[in-house]
Amino acid sequence: MTVTPRWFDALKKDPKAAEVGVQWFSPAESEARRRELLQEYDPLRGGARQNLSEEAFSAARALAKRYLPVGLGPTATARLGQKTRAWLLLDPESAPELKVALSPLHAPFFWLPAGQSVASLQEALAPYFLASAPAEETLVRTERGLVGTGAREGLDLLQLHARYQDSAFLDGVAWGSAYPHEPAMDSLPRGAAGRVQARRFLEQSPTHRATFSFRSLHSRSLLTAEAHEGAVEGVRLFIVRLRYRPAQQSALIRALNQRLGSTYPEDLPIDLAGALTGLPFDTEDTVSRALTPGLSPASLSFALLCLEGLAADNASAEARLRPFSEHPEGLVRQLVAHLALRRGLSGLLADMAARESHPELKQRLAEAVRRLASD
Repeated sequence: MTVTPRWFDALKKDPKAAEVGVQWFSPAESEARRRELLQEYDPLRGGARQNLSEEAFSAARALAKRYLPVGLGPTATARLGQKTRAWLLLDPESAPELKVALSPLHAPFFWLPAGQSVASLQEALAPYFLASAPAEETLVRTERGLVGTGAREGLDLLQLHARYQDSAFLDGVAWGSAYPHEPAMDSLPRGAAGRVQARRFLEQSPTHRATFSFRSLHSRSLLTAEAHEGAVEGVRLFIVRLRYRPAQQSALIRALNQRLGSTYPEDLPIDLAGALTGLPFDTEDTVSRALTPGLSPASLSFALLCLEGLAADNASAEARLRPFSEHPEGLVRQLVAHLALRRGLSGLLADMAARESHPELKQRLAEAVRRLASD
């Protein structure tokens, strides 16, 4: 029989635990759930893999073996009706605190530290079990990150949609760029009717960039995958935009970044971090730090293309492009001009035209300024 610490025995007797949705296991139930949990780390089944690398998945399996499931927490319900109940776990060997797995398919790297009391458990759960999905305008934090290219990672937007639809960290209902705002804040009809309605939401706008947007399952944050094509022939960039309420779990995200070699913002809700796993998430700051002296024109051009795509608005794009508008390499100046024209940055183009010394490029810049002025 597993010996549990005194603080945990006291926690199980606290009647307030039931008020936050906790149901404790008997010793026999704990052992049964332990076997159930470890089945998700079977290499052939791998429900807990969730895009982890082989190394990270092996480490997750080793960690999971140390823990004993001790109870269930609240339930999250996806819009098509699937229910996911949180698990409460304890490491009997060290037992410094309770852990919360928002889903048994979440690896231990994503488990929330929940302290030793009902109050600390409630504090850990609060950002992830909401009465309703927060309106988009209340998601005050926005981060944009490059997750890959068509050439380097072999990505396409449909592949990203499938990846996020299958994620245990996200609600599987997505919507395309034909919907500037979320088309269904609440649940959808059960069964075939709901699935048909959800498929309609995938429509793309013929006049806007192709995107797919998802809600995370627990914090109800927004994840939008964008396809950036046409800026340079043959280059496709895929960028993910996150909108969320900052979470107060920086130590957890720091540990996750160290474990996975990622650079996620430290105020990121853990379900968004889980959804991003397996692909890079290079922010504007990450790309900017790569702009070291002596960078080849080709590498610099790719970095500028990324920075333009990552820019949240025209002002941000111009701030990133302007320092390179006088670059000694003509190909770099041409790219800056091309990206400025696509953005309609008439002031930047006019400044470039005024000081450009290459006759052909100067003429093309002047034409671009006239074109924008006549639009």
